[in-house]
Amino acid sequence: MKFSKIGDVIFSATTNEDVTYENEVTDRPVDDLGYISDHVKQKPVRFNISGVVVGSDAYPKLKKLREYCKGKYTVTYYGRNIMSNVVIQSLGTTHGKDISNGFEFTLDCKIIKQATGKQVPLQGKDKANPTQKAATSAQTGKVKSLGKKVNASKKTDKEKYTEYKRVEAKNKKRGSK
Repeated sequence: MKFSKIGDVIFSATTNEDVTYENEVTDRPVDDLGYISDHVKQKPVRFNISGVVVGSDAYPKLKKLREYCKGKYTVTYYGRNIMSNVVIQSLGTTHGKDISNGFEFTLDCKIIKQATGKQVPLQGKDKANPTQKAATSAQTGKVKSLGKKVNASKKTDKEKYTEYKRVEAKNKKRGSK
């Protein structure tokens, strides 16, 4: 490829590309050396790009790189390697005396995995096209607040007090005779 670019930003020159493929491997013993796929987890691919942007359009390109660096976009990188679903983790720029009409840059990038949606059939009734009538209020009944329920066979405090007074009065009559 004669040029390298990320998203819409074409670089004047790319001086270096470092790509890192990394796995997370368990520290625990593996039962047998048959299948070890459960013990190795692939990490996202990371890569670093260094280069130079010069020319009258250097500032608009820098603004676009800063916009990409905010992480709201996934972009594609074209260079020695071609990477899709790239997110820029960090952007470093140098504006030195050697480059008067541009800047040097370093990009730290990561390839992210994007989840995709999947449609599955619903198990329940289709609410958009109902075939069964909804339950009526007679079927469901109205929710009532009954308060605290008291068992009918038990006497309330007032009934107990009334009976106590009646028995006490009866005992006084017996005692006075």
